[in-house]
Amino acid sequence: SILNKSMYIVVNVITGLFVIISSIIGYGISGIGDGSANDFTILIWLFIWMIGFLLQFRLKTRIIGFIIILLPVAYFLSVYISAVMM
Repeated sequence: SILNKSMYIVVNVITGLFVIISSIIGYGISGIGDGSANDFTILIWLFIWMIGFLLQFRLKTRIIGFIIILLPVAYFLSVYISAVMM
């Protein structure tokens, strides 16, 4: 159905932008302290999102891919919420 397909596209675009921006900001912020280097492990969430995105192209793995793209979103939301609550 066209509505279902457009919903997948909208969710993928929104979550993709959120994860990309959050990963880049997290990578940049990780090196701010004195004598600290940027931590590239935050970019792993971006790769997890990309794996979930690629899994959505096959009909058999579409639901699993959709769930996988939500994992980085949940992680970054939890980081933002815990930062606000401090």
